[in-house]
Amino acid sequence: MKITVEEIANITETEVIVKCKERCDNVNSIIATLRLFDNNITVKADGKGFLISAPDIFYFENVEDKVFCYTEKEVYETSYRLYELENIFGNSTFLRINKTIILNANKIKSFKAALNGRMEAKLFNGEMVEISRNYVPALKLMLGGNRK
Repeated sequence: MKITVEEIANITETEVIVKCKERCDNVNSIIATLRLFDNNITVKADGKGFLISAPDIFYFENVEDKVFCYTEKEVYETSYRLYELENIFGNSTFLRINKTIILNANKIKSFKAALNGRMEAKLFNGEMVEISRNYVPALKLMLGGNRK
């Protein structure tokens, strides 16, 4: 893959052009990742509302019928349900890893196998999350490690 960056002082908006022989899964993944930068999620903490940029989000978690948004150091509450977030971030680096968590795969620092086909992932903020065995194949595919 060839990457070219042109810095142009007099433009008002950043533009990304993807040139490809044909549109494939890799190209679609690149496009979905780029689109994340335009996604902001409305969240709240301490009675105040905030907009969080998708690349800053580590994961979403459902706890007692409330959905929380975790960033590197902060935790916010959001009014979205997990299925709505799956639709918003479909075909991106966000994926369901168990019944209660949607994870941004770009925030995985390391991972290891656990009991019964599960995996554990350590995130860049030091937190550990568990990947259910039902979701391990999708994560491996996203990370490019699904070879036999």
